[in-house]
Amino acid sequence: MHIEIKNRWTSQIIISGDYKSIKECLEKNRGSDLRYSDLSYSDLSYSNLIGSDLSYSDLSYSNLSGSDLSYSDLIGSNLSGSDLSCSDLRYSNLSCSDLRYSNLSYSDLSCSNLRYGNLSYGNLSYGNLSYSDLRYSDLIGSNLSCSDLIGSKNYRELHDIFQEVVRRQAVSVFLDTEWSAIAQITIKRLCWNAIKKRFSDVMPHIFEVLAEAGFAEWQEYWKEINK
Repeated sequence: MHIEIKNRWTSQIIISGDYKSIKECLEKNRGSDLRYSDLSYSDLSYSNLIGSDLSYSDLSYSNLSGSDLSYSDLIGSNLSGSDLSCSDLRYSNLSCSDLRYSNLSYSDLSCSNLRYGNLSYGNLSYGNLSYSDLRYSDLIGSNLSCSDLIGSKNYRELHDIFQEVVRRQAVSVFLDTEWSAIAQITIKRLCWNAIKKRFSDVMPHIFEVLAEAGFAEWQEYWKEINK
């Protein structure tokens, strides 16, 4: 089968040749410069793409389930609507990538760079996000149930991480007044100034509990802004 992989913007041919499938084509050329590739709607399930440079590529609605993309450069790539379930994305660079509505259930994103990534409405259930960098990422509407968030960093401004970590605590851990504050913070997505102004009496204990659960960034920042 003759396969051509083209630049998503210019249609210039990046790779051309005879292969059994586009999966084989990519696996045999994973050391090549694959930036800006148009790979949308491709079947790449269980492919070996370790260390590939797919930055700024279009992988939207592709099937990447079970694939190994560890150590890959996916910065600025479009992975919206793709199936990445059970995929290995350890140490990958997903900063500024579009992962909206993607399926990342059971995927391994540990130690990955998700800065400025858009993961809104994605399925991250049972995903491994441990030690990942979440600075300025968008997790609105995402499913974080049963995901591993231990060791993740730069989540301080992420209401969805706050909501998920709180959800995992026992009901008896917080007082009714604290649960009321938590509800307003998560539903109205209040900023730090509003939280400080409205709930300064209950937040210290809430953040203490979350710090004991392994998420200390909120407590550290609260102490900083209340010096």
